Amino acid sequence: MILENVLDMLDPEHARRVSLLSMDLARSLNLSDQDFERIGYGAHYHDIGKISIPASILDSESQLTDVEFEIMKRHVEYGLSILSVQTSEEMDAAKVIVGTHHERWDGTGYPNRLKGEGIPLYGRIVSICDTYDALTSKRSYKSAWPIDETLAYINNQKGKAFDPYLTEVFLQIIQEGVLV
Repeated sequence: MILENVLDMLDPEHARRVSLLSMDLARSLNLSDQDFERIGYGAHYHDIGKISIPASILDSESQLTDVEFEIMKRHVEYGLSILSVQTSEEMDAAKVIVGTHHERWDGTGYPNRLKGEGIPLYGRIVSICDTYDALTSKRSYKSAWPIDETLAYINNQKGKAFDPYLTEVFLQIIQEGVLV
């Protein structure tokens, strides 16, 4: 599939890990098998729009400027555009995830400043998992955070960036090693 080739040009390991973590969280929530599969599929594509972001921004070794961050935020819009030509129930789930995984529980996220349960469940799930993997992974601009610091950060963001209930379940599955 051509979309898989696009993912290979980005960070396929991050996409795979976020997908697996998202499925872990979905399974722990006792979601249906259909939801479980759609979340796993859609999470895989959450950052596909980054293919349209200049490498100088993606690979920056320093904190992004305000202008660069505004460009980076457009990966959501680009991702939705890339996926817009695909139609299936799985791809519809991917579009929801791409469009909402940077929204925040407190309404300060992007692109639409959705708040609380106004953020689709799939997006709320992937948001936590994406953040966890991004923090615990080495990036061009930072070292990987230790697990305990990452979990403390995620817990601190409960009710701010993340759905409080989903945060509690996520922290529990990570601490207990409950993985698919």
